[in-house]
Amino acid sequence: MEREIVKDKNSSVIAAMNLNEINLDEGSCAAWSESYYGEQTYSEEQLLKLAKRFHNTKRTYLLVDPLQGKHIPVSPNECLRMLRTLGTMLSDEFPSAKLVVGFAETATAVGAAVAECMGRDCRYYQTTREDVEGVDSWVEFLEEHSHAAEQKLAADKFAADLDATDTVIFVDDELSTGKTLNNMIDRLITFFPQLANKHIVAASIINRMSDENIAAFAKRGIACRQLLKLENINYTEVVAPMVIRGASELPEINTADTLSAVNFIRAEDYASPRTGVRIGEYIENILTRHDRVISNDKRMIPSGRRLAVIGTEECMYPGLIIAEQYENSGAYASVRFHATTRSPIGICEDEDYPVTNGYKLKSFYEKDRQTFLYDLAEYDSVLIVTDSAPENMEAVQELAGLFRYYGCSEVIVERV
Repeated sequence: MEREIVKDKNSSVIAAMNLNEINLDEGSCAAWSESYYGEQTYSEEQLLKLAKRFHNTKRTYLLVDPLQGKHIPVSPNECLRMLRTLGTMLSDEFPSAKLVVGFAETATAVGAAVAECMGRDCRYYQTTREDVEGVDSWVEFLEEHSHAAEQKLAADKFAADLDATDTVIFVDDELSTGKTLNNMIDRLITFFPQLANKHIVAASIINRMSDENIAAFAKRGIACRQLLKLENINYTEVVAPMVIRGASELPEINTADTLSAVNFIRAEDYASPRTGVRIGEYIENILTRHDRVISNDKRMIPSGRRLAVIGTEECMYPGLIIAEQYENSGAYASVRFHATTRSPIGICEDEDYPVTNGYKLKSFYEKDRQTFLYDLAEYDSVLIVTDSAPENMEAVQELAGLFRYYGCSEVIVERV
């Protein structure tokens, strides 16, 4: 694998760490959960904060999960404990499942963690809204309430992966009516009639589906499983009185010397979950690549610092498992993970409101697309983990400059 390293003159010192010590044998996630997580249960108070969407008339409220690592900074261990609890529950009940599909953008890491718990040979796909090269066939469907409704699933290798399993697990962060999943399954059966004869599982962190909709799923042979079952409450009137504002424009930033970037030129056979991956190989490649990055320059991210690891839009799981390794090292004052997003969320400083600041940013993936990052805080070092093309340096400089504005002395970008 060829590598290109670009650093600024302000890079600091890091102690050598081995971030590739992970056992991805069959059932390893279940073993971790039994020994470390125990009989973990989650409450509504832990998993649900209510926010108001900014200028979205399709659905005015947004359920924000404080542990999911998307909109709110979180300890990577706390996030992965929740995700692997869901995955272990599913692997215990459906051990023969060898195909998992996660929904973009919010549930990409949720789906990957579930696939991880199904064993290293489990195939994992994430739906996407991105243009992806080298794919001949897509299955398109709608997530109708979303700010970006169109989604698609790479179909080139899906039939072979479908034939290799008797159970398919579809994973979202929240199921409210099940309409998005129904849309997707209907479309998939058109392309892949054999799906109708498979066991189908609809898995989520939170399930708010009505008894009628769950019964309708059951008639189709779709089983619902979740960490937390809640009533399907319409929160429109609850959020109506909330006084919100949109995300802020970027502050005045001196962009000179803002970036210490670590860029990898990926091999031609680089595997992406947008086109389907074997989850064990995918995780090993991410951690091995990261180990090479820090081994190449031991001045990066010195111990004792407050560290944030930031994912970009659909690319969440690589940053999350890298952040977990940093947190588990015990070498840092704190480690937090969250990600940029395409979702416009209202900002409010009221007590208990989950999103108290946010900024508009250029997307790492599309020049004219607007994205956001919420709940910024002060860190000493920030590691941005992305699978976007290395050419889009303007977006990189914006995000790096924003963290420098918040007092961060080291910003690094790692391409996975």
